[in-house]
Amino acid sequence: MKRFIFAAAIVVCVAASAPAQSTGQAGGGKATTKKKLDDSDLKGFDVSDPKSVGHTAVGATRGDIKIPSAKLLAPATAKLYGADALFQWAPIGPTDGYMFFIVDDDETQLVRQKLSETSFKLTSLGKLKPGETYGWKIQALPSSVPGEAQRIVVVGGAERQKIAAELAVKPGDSYDAAFARARVFVAHKLWFDAIGAYTDLIEKFPDRAQPYEDRGAIYSQVEATKKRGEADLAKAATLK
Repeated sequence: MKRFIFAAAIVVCVAASAPAQSTGQAGGGKATTKKKLDDSDLKGFDVSDPKSVGHTAVGATRGDIKIPSAKLLAPATAKLYGADALFQWAPIGPTDGYMFFIVDDDETQLVRQKLSETSFKLTSLGKLKPGETYGWKIQALPSSVPGEAQRIVVVGGAERQKIAAELAVKPGDSYDAAFARARVFVAHKLWFDAIGAYTDLIEKFPDRAQPYEDRGAIYSQVEATKKRGEADLAKAATLK
């Protein structure tokens, strides 16, 4: 009887000393939990001037005729930092590919790229200047005319310096480091950079629920991407 009591006491002690497991996983096999994005994190991705709502953006028309070529999957006006920023669109009817453009107010083409897929990753600012506003648009081939443009505001000045400083303390290719970078882009309402960061995370860590959940929450803020948001949130639910 005494032996039974002694053995039971050992089992209880071992169980009490075992570390509690947290939900979610981070890089290197380390289990952690991530704070969910809330409404305060998500408001402000569209920085359109309320007075300009309903007006066409840079290069939006030819004469009096609007020419749709693709549905642009972003806010009407969105901020850009330029760290592997991802531009996305959806086709309107069959196409033979696309031409991606970023133009200035004079319609000068600063970025021009022929593509077969429905996305474009901007890996550096190139000719784009911090503090300036540009337009991005898609030409669905074989059409000879691009569709309407939407605006890009390249962050500059003190805000750009702050973003650079925050990114500098989150180096590395681990899951945690990449996730932290994505959250920096969210905090500064950088649509293209945040979507690009989460899309990269999903490609590298397809079994993690949090990147799907965060990207879905961002997509849900804009009417054009709500369906993508619903799909991401549903996927996150299956992975939890």
